[in-house]
Amino acid sequence: MKNKYFLSAAVIICAFLFAGCVSISKNLASFSEVEQKAVASNEIRAVQISDCHFSKEKPLFDALVSAINQLNPDVIFMTGDQAVSVESIKIMEHYLKKLDVPCPKFVINGNWEYSVKTKVFEHFDEYHKALEDSDFKLLKNQGETLDFNGKKLVIFGLDSLLGGEPSFEGFEPEKNAANVVLGHCPLLFDQMPQIQDIPLLMLSGHTHGGQVLLFGKAVYFPEGTGKYYSGIYKKDGNTLYVSTGVGNSSLEIRNLPPCLEVITLKFDSENNYIGAEFQTIEVEP
Repeated sequence: MKNKYFLSAAVIICAFLFAGCVSISKNLASFSEVEQKAVASNEIRAVQISDCHFSKEKPLFDALVSAINQLNPDVIFMTGDQAVSVESIKIMEHYLKKLDVPCPKFVINGNWEYSVKTKVFEHFDEYHKALEDSDFKLLKNQGETLDFNGKKLVIFGLDSLLGGEPSFEGFEPEKNAANVVLGHCPLLFDQMPQIQDIPLLMLSGHTHGGQVLLFGKAVYFPEGTGKYYSGIYKKDGNTLYVSTGVGNSSLEIRNLPPCLEVITLKFDSENNYIGAEFQTIEVEP
């Protein structure tokens, strides 16, 4: 009888994992497709990494660093849940310092940085220093404006919805610029301001795409997800892109491949922002 139950459980688990892997593979671009695409002079190419969960040294993180270095983006966004324990701060720093890309790098906090379980918040000085020493600027309800040969990029990083105090106060989007908001939890999209003739783009993570899929359907939605668990959403002229992320959550279970995102911000001949293109790249260790 026990063997019968064990066999049934094994079959269900295998079907569960297979269903998830098949459903996601159709949406992935190969790394070579993006690598070989020439970046036009009227574009800014950004890489987003999210939910890395640098819990221990893994071949996955070496592959992630290698992929970003080869992509050689104009700007890097890390959208939360990078430090998942006090010990992981040094592991995070170890890998971030391997990024050999001379570009601006920005990071926001996720819920794990505030978790009572991880206690990272008790070591924020060490955490902040590790980020600074790795050339990442932490944005906590703060913004920064970059100029790429006349193409403007306005970046605003929100504090975490869970554990933090997110606020759009001080956010000053500019007309004709690419206005990008970094917010770990996609539910923050419902708080995005609506500004006439200025479309806003939010980049989020947190959800892990539902973490696991059962026959193409996400089955787990952490607090802060809302109705936004993966991909592109549009509302009131604004756009949200939710990355399924790189790492695991507290459960070492994931039947979605680890991914990074390539976001191409496009401008017209007069350097006016006209929209964004998104590609999901599977990271293979």
